Amino acid sequence: MVRFAAPVNDAFYYFIALDADGDFGADGPLPVAAGPRWGNGWGTGSMTHFVEYHQGRYELFRADLTPVLLEAGGGVVAARGLPQTTDAGIHEITIDSLDFGEATLTGAGAVASAANNSFQAAGTIQLETNSAGETIADSVSFAPAAHGGRALTANEQAALDALNAGGVALATDSLAALGLTLTLATGPDLSGAQQIEIAPTVAQVTDRFSPAGGGAAQTSQTTLPANNDAALADGPIPGITIRTNDLVVGETARIELAPAVTSTSLGVPYDSMLPEGGTALYVTLDLSRLGTDLSDLSINFIATTQLIFDPTVVNADDNVYDGLGRFGNDYFTIPTSEYQTITNADAFITEQADDVTLTGPATEDEKRSVDIVDWRVTLRRLR
Repeated sequence: MVRFAAPVNDAFYYFIALDADGDFGADGPLPVAAGPRWGNGWGTGSMTHFVEYHQGRYELFRADLTPVLLEAGGGVVAARGLPQTTDAGIHEITIDSLDFGEATLTGAGAVASAANNSFQAAGTIQLETNSAGETIADSVSFAPAAHGGRALTANEQAALDALNAGGVALATDSLAALGLTLTLATGPDLSGAQQIEIAPTVAQVTDRFSPAGGGAAQTSQTTLPANNDAALADGPIPGITIRTNDLVVGETARIELAPAVTSTSLGVPYDSMLPEGGTALYVTLDLSRLGTDLSDLSINFIATTQLIFDPTVVNADDNVYDGLGRFGNDYFTIPTSEYQTITNADAFITEQADDVTLTGPATEDEKRSVDIVDWRVTLRRLR
């Protein structure tokens, strides 16, 4: 139950924001105070689910985040997809060093081995030579790999075209334009067909994550592939596709994980009660709808007179909203292992009327309709 200072207004938006990520309150749901990136228009922080009441209807949603490339850099050029994390905020990804893909030689011919000094495009170079170690016309080519590959640059293609003309004696620097060094074979007969397969280049990166709504930044060391266009199983932000070109050491890209404008509906709650002109909202949830093996749940109540998406609106004073605590940031966490009832009076900071977040453009009655004054949560285990 959550109660307001005046009757609930069906035109406004009321949320029970939930974080079921199992970190026992290390992070949790927060209201969106100001722009320019409003996300879903009302909530941010760490949030896995929420219940919305609007226009006489309760609905349970799974919250999603969407990646936004704030600043390209280091070869990072785009970000898309659905991250596995529930934590909104900004990732600053700095390219620390590069592990160039190993060059593996197969077949017999004029090349004894190849070393990759700086080539970041995964793929396969094919070539044929005659007995004197000269290239055979139309035999030299490059095929980019499906993962980590890219088309050759003009200079790189020109180097292959010169060899592909035929009759060119291979030298150690024949593929220097591609960043490869060749070791040549010896012998009376250097004829044959060979392939040089270049593995993907992987960068060692530092990921500095600044959570939305404040809190200490978190720094981790991880990896990022060059010329990537696939969803990451690990790396800075697992689940999303961080599209890269050749990577540049020392440069930084910034990717924001913002609450998505749309979320996934899970249907209506287990039970609910319409306000019918009253000041309170009542909802009953089955915790199994939030996932399995839930150890704890972080909760915040957030209400707002409107959802703001316009990026030109940046001032918190243009937003009329309320959440738990004077600034809306005092979510609370409960373990799910025992029966209990927690009330506003039990909270470390008791929710009271007339919060400082209610200073935006609205009448006093409208502000009171989103001004949280009391709440109660009961956890009951039936099995």
